[in-house]
Amino acid sequence: MTKFMKKFVKEESGAAIVEYGLALLVVASIAVGAFSFLGSETANNVGLACDALSLTNPC
Repeated sequence: MTKFMKKFVKEESGAAIVEYGLALLVVASIAVGAFSFLGSETANNVGLACDALSLTNPC
């Protein structure tokens, strides 16, 4: 092992980086799910609004 790797293994900052990475992954997953849900709901509502207005041109 190199000097850098030995120092990196001894320090706990590597574990903290992994924990922050996992937390970021969880938050990003929740955000993607929420935006996906909101996007499909918005598209559905726009479609319903177009139908209610009886527009001849597609929205």
